[in-house]
Amino acid sequence: MSGHPQPPEAAPRPFRKAVAAASIGNFIEWYDFALYGFFAKAIADTFFPSGDARASLLLTFAVFGMSFVVRPLGGLVFGHMGDRIGRRASMSLIVILISVASAAMALVPGYDTIGIAAPILIFLLRCVQGISAGGEWASSASYVVEHAPPGRRAFAGSWQTSTIALGMLTAALSAVAVSLTTGAGAAASWGWRVPFLVSLPLGLVGLYLRLRLGESPEFEKVDPGEAERRPLRAALRRDWRSILLIAGLTAAPTMCTYVLLVYGPTFLSTDLGMDPQQARLAGVAGFAFMAVAVVPASMLSDRFGRRPFLIAGAIWVAVSSLLTLSLMHTGRWYLVVAGLILTLVGDVMMLAPQPALFCELFPTSRRASGVSVGYNLGVILFGGAGPYISGTLVEVTASTYAPGWYLMGGATLSLIAAVMTPETLRTSLHDGVTRLAGGPGRGERASGSIHEIAEA
Repeated sequence: MSGHPQPPEAAPRPFRKAVAAASIGNFIEWYDFALYGFFAKAIADTFFPSGDARASLLLTFAVFGMSFVVRPLGGLVFGHMGDRIGRRASMSLIVILISVASAAMALVPGYDTIGIAAPILIFLLRCVQGISAGGEWASSASYVVEHAPPGRRAFAGSWQTSTIALGMLTAALSAVAVSLTTGAGAAASWGWRVPFLVSLPLGLVGLYLRLRLGESPEFEKVDPGEAERRPLRAALRRDWRSILLIAGLTAAPTMCTYVLLVYGPTFLSTDLGMDPQQARLAGVAGFAFMAVAVVPASMLSDRFGRRPFLIAGAIWVAVSSLLTLSLMHTGRWYLVVAGLILTLVGDVMMLAPQPALFCELFPTSRRASGVSVGYNLGVILFGGAGPYISGTLVEVTASTYAPGWYLMGGATLSLIAAVMTPETLRTSLHDGVTRLAGGPGRGERASGSIHEIAEA
């Protein structure tokens, strides 16, 4: 049966090399991007000082959210580049862009030294990070999934998700390490800058590995007559339903990540009174669970399909969110970790098939553009805004359970999108689910239609 995953050791060498290089780049990308969230308190004190500590923190998270607003720009630019020039060129430029921006953030003097120029520079550099991150996900997902052997697309894509979690996990661990080795005062004044400086050598390693890659075999198969001159325009016109589905499917998983694991440590320490170090370590445990669990879950998705995991995961998050918040309120480390993992089980179920599913919704000729728009639209609305909205909801409602209701809303939206999503397990990767957008385009076959999928 073609849907059965092959054992990992059976993977051909080009596939392993593609997964390794793309995944290492993903690791670097999200390590850089997540550092800001884990050092939010130090960044607030250094660049956004005010008489109100909560106001400074909310302003810091507002800048965090604004970096997501510019992510579609990166998706548009690098998605177009990926579809016109190739995935490899796009991925190589992306990884060095965010590394330079991250290292530069470490060199910006504080507000006390250069005044208003300090937060402005941080905002601009954060926008550069957002542009880079906006292009990374779709480019690397397309590259890895297009290298996958038959019946192993979700397994291939899961390494992207796993290394994203590992990158964010490493960023969280760096916050713990800085605090332990320098002390609270030094960590807030200068220690937080060290992990940002590390971004540059990491980026150079990622660039070296990506420049050694070949092009995606699926991209090379695209006939000149099938290639889109304006892939973004074509995706918006022909695949707008797929783009909206991706945005909806992204809602709950990205909220779980940025509300529970990025904003979560700050929420636990500032609103629930938990020891900051224990709060960070709880987030570390959550990221570790995601990084490990998503790979076997993806192998099951390659066997049983995409929709069952999407639907079950969204229901799981909706049902478990308030219980997770209740366990977080205990302040006991082991119960907090249990609560996080409880909801992250549903998060993993949704994340496991996502890279493969999103790629299967588009033909190769406009895949990077279509996935970029849909994914970044969802991340803007539900990921980047998550920490700020959660903090604001706690402030406005005076309820520390407000983030749980927020997660339930995102899970409901993802459930609606999951129910409307076709099963794509046996879809032609070359053609994608072309009929979802109203029929095959120029030079495309209709072999990926919803009707044929249903008959498979």
